[in-house]
Parts: sequence; structure tokens; C-alpha cells
Amino acid sequence: MSNLIRPRTTCHSQRPSLTDDVDGNGTNSNQKRLLSRSFTFDNGEVKQQNRQQRQESPQPQQQPRLVKSSLPSPSIFQQKTRLSRSLLSNDNWREETMADVRVNSKVIEQSDRNILFGKGIDPLPHVREILNELSNTEAFLYARQCRVVVAKLRLCWIDVNEEIKSLLKHKEYTEASIEHIRKDLIINKESVSLRKKPRRESESDGVDDILAAEKHHLLHLKRILEFNCKNIVEQMQKLDEVRHRISKVGKERSVVTELICQCLTSASRAFEVARHEKAYKSQQFQRAATSCGFRSSQNNLNDSLTSPEATLLDENGFPIVGPLNAFTPDVIQVFQEAAKLIDESNEIKQQAMSQIKHAFNDAKAYSLTVNQSVAQKLADIITLAQHLTISLGENALAQNRAQRWYDLTMSAQRCNAGPISSSDYKIAERLDRPIMRTFQRHPGNQVPEAQIVAKTAADLQRAAEETKQQLKTVKIVGKRLQANLIDKERALGVDAHLLRRRREQSDHKWGVNKYVHV
Repeated sequence: MSNLIRPRTTCHSQRPSLTDDVDGNGTNSNQKRLLSRSFTFDNGEVKQQNRQQRQESPQPQQQPRLVKSSLPSPSIFQQKTRLSRSLLSNDNWREETMADVRVNSKVIEQSDRNILFGKGIDPLPHVREILNELSNTEAFLYARQCRVVVAKLRLCWIDVNEEIKSLLKHKEYTEASIEHIRKDLIINKESVSLRKKPRRESESDGVDDILAAEKHHLLHLKRILEFNCKNIVEQMQKLDEVRHRISKVGKERSVVTELICQCLTSASRAFEVARHEKAYKSQQFQRAATSCGFRSSQNNLNDSLTSPEATLLDENGFPIVGPLNAFTPDVIQVFQEAAKLIDESNEIKQQAMSQIKHAFNDAKAYSLTVNQSVAQKLADIITLAQHLTISLGENALAQNRAQRWYDLTMSAQRCNAGPISSSDYKIAERLDRPIMRTFQRHPGNQVPEAQIVAKTAADLQRAAEETKQQLKTVKIVGKRLQANLIDKERALGVDAHLLRRRREQSDHKWGVNKYVHV
């Protein structure tokens, strides 16, 4: 609005006279409407007169223009006439007086014109109340707009807070999974330490290899879960920073909403309704423009959406952002960062849950594999122990048979060898018994009785020694079988205790005195 300055002298503004080139309708020769007292303060009197004149004359005729006469006004002319008739007055004195009269007339005319011009441009008497009402309306509108922004910030703060709580739960799930993995590592370490077998069974077998592989996989799962837990903690810190920023921006925006209702729920709902209506109408307008092939203004879209919530949105349903608006760049930036972090949190949670399930299934599979390998080892030990028991029984029978045979062989050898002293021989056992002496009276009559008896005794003695050696060998083998059976029983007890211990601790419902540092 241009700054209208009221002219003070005729040099500043030459205002036309109210009678210069004015027709009956109040229009000058330049076809411009002139200001008059009737248009401003007359209570419709001139309007009524004009209406009556129009009714009386249906065909208005152009009135002749009033031409301003260059002669002075009648009063001034009469004064001049009277003064000119005075022969005794001084001309200079008369001219000075007339000059003052003319100046007075001009000043009065200028004052009247100034008053008439002021009636058109001067502020109204109640402008203070109007400005007060307009200012209050603008302040109330801005307060309601800021209330909508505060409601959206409050909802954003709630969303961020709920996301932090959800991340905290997933962090607890991840920590519980890490604790289970650590317990599995403890079980693995105890399993390795419990398998302290005798020297005969101390050689590494498939169970030891499976335990080593289980430890390797458990360490890998533990590192993955710890990395996920670290990511969750970092994401929670970022969300906490954004939450503080939202709270700070919300406090700054809510400073102007102290004198209005703090019903944030209805304000947020009204904003969403206005946004959806504008977006829907914008889509309808675009479809109509596309189908009809024309473009027109969208001013009609905003006719029905005059609520304070709708003034925050443009014709497409997007917030109007500005440093002096309700939606400041800081507010939009906070919303964008919160939405971005919430999306990242959802991805982190999905990844954490999938890895937790994967780690749980893998750890369970590794534990079952180890238990099955230990059970298979136990079955092999039991089978070998049974074979050893049967072999040990057969060895005992063999020892008994060999011992009996040895005893029989020694008895036969002693019987064939005869008495130790020759005086103990009977007459029938002696080599010079009567019948033999009679037989040997002829030359050449000899019998190999003595040689055969000696050879038989020697053979029996040698057979007895061989039997004794075999008996000794069988006893040695029996002792080895017995020792092996004892070792197998000890190994069976160790593996059975290991399997029982692993099955007892597989539910992870036990406390940990000290975690394994790996």
C-alpha cells in the first residue's frame, strides 16, 4: 500500500475544485470519481436523490458541464465595488486589505479541500480496534498452527520413544542370545576338560574334532551377535539424540500456545484430515486436467479448506516450510531424521531377529551333533567292551585248559620218569629183572626200553614247558584284555557323564559363576 501524504500547499498538489468540470453524477472531465462530503458522511441522502432523479428520467441526458468562471466570487466583487467607490481611501492600503482577503479565501478553500481529502484517506476512528482484532486473529491463527506442529512433534517423539523401547527389547533378546552362546562355550570347555581318559583312550577321536568345530562356530556366532548388539546400542543413542532435539524443538514451538486449548489429538487429526483432503482433491484435479487436456488454477481447492490446519499445507498437501512459518526447516529436518532413523531401526531389528534365530538354530544343531557323536562313541565303547568281556571269558577258559593240560603233562612225565632213587624201583620196574636177565643170556638179545623211556620223559618235559609258555602267553593276553576292558569302562563312564552333563545344561537355565573369556 503506497504511503499517502496529505498535500499541505498548492505547490505540493493542485487539487481540482469541486465545481471544476463536474457533471451531475459527481464525475469530472477525466472520468474520475471525486470525493465529496455526501459520499462519506451523508447518510444516504444524496444516493436517494440520485435514485429519484434516475426514476423520474429513464433516459438520462448528459448535463452540461459547469465551467468555472475566472471572475472572483460575488462577495469579493461587491467588496471591491464598495471599496472602489471610496474616494478618500488609499490605494495601497486598499490593496493590502484585499490581498489579505484573497489570501484568507485561498486558505479557507485549501483547508476545505484538505478536510475533504482527509475524509477519504484518513484512518477511521475505530482503526485501533480493527487492528487489535486483526492482530489477535493472526496471533490466534499462528498459535493454532504451532499447536498442530507441536502435536506432530509430540507424535514423532512418541514414535521415536516407542522405537527406542523396541530396540531395548531387541537388545535384551540379543544379550540373552549372547548369554546362551557363552553358556554353550562353557559347556564346550567343560566337555573338553571332562574327557580326560586313560592313556590307552587318550588319542583324539571324532568327538574331539566335533567339539573343536563347535567351539569355532560358537565363537563366530558370538562375534556376530555382539556386533548386532553394538549396532543396536549406537542406533539407540542416535534415536535418543533425535528425541532430545524433538523435545527441544517442541518446547520452542509450544511457547506461543500457552493461551489456547492444548488438545493436541484433535489438532493432529484435523491436520491429517486436511492433508488427505488436499491430496485427494489435487489428484482429482490432475486427473481431470489430464483427461480434458487443459490447465487451470487451483484456487477453488482452497475455498473449502480454510481451517488453520489447512493453511499449513500447499495445494498438493505438503507442508509450507519457512523460517517464519509454523513448519520451520528445523522441524522438517527433525521429522526427516526421525523417519530415517526409524527405518534404519526396523532394518536393524529384522536383521537382529533373523541372526538370533539363525544363531539359536545353529547352536542347537551343533549341540545335537556333539551329543549324537558322544552317544555314538558310547555305543562303540559299549560294543567293544562287550567284545572284550567275551574275549576275556574265552581267555579264562583257555587258561584253565592250558593249566589242566600242563598238569596232565607233568603227571605223565613224572610217571614215565619213575622214582628219583634207584632203591625205590620195584623188581618188575627194574631193567635187570629176572626175565630180562634170562633173555639176555644169548648174545644179541637187547631191548630199547631204557632209551625209549628216557626219550619219552624228555618229550613230556619239553611238552610241559611249551604248555607252560603258552599258558603264560594266554595269561598276558588276558591281563591286557582286562586292562583294556577297565579303560573302556572308564571311558564309558567319562563319556556318559559328559553326555548327561550336556543334556542337563542344554536348557541354559543355570547361573554362571564366571564366563569364558574368548
